[in-house]
Amino acid sequence: MTLKELREGANMSQTRLAELSGVPQQVISAYERGAKDWRNMPLERAIALADALGVTDLRQLGL
Repeated sequence: MTLKELREGANMSQTRLAELSGVPQQVISAYERGAKDWRNMPLERAIALADALGVTDLRQLGL
C-alpha cells in the first residue's frame, strides 16, 4: 500500500499524521505525490510514520 492509502485507511489527514509522527506535513505530501522518493526515507522517519499509522511492517509504507 502507498503512504496515502495507509493514511486514508486510518481516516487521517496529512496534518494529523504530521502531528502524530513529527514528520512535517509538507514532507508527507511530497512522499505522497512522488516528489520525494520513499525509498530514500531515513529509517527514523519511516518508523515514526509507521508507528503513527499503526503499521508493523515497514515494507507496507511503499508498496
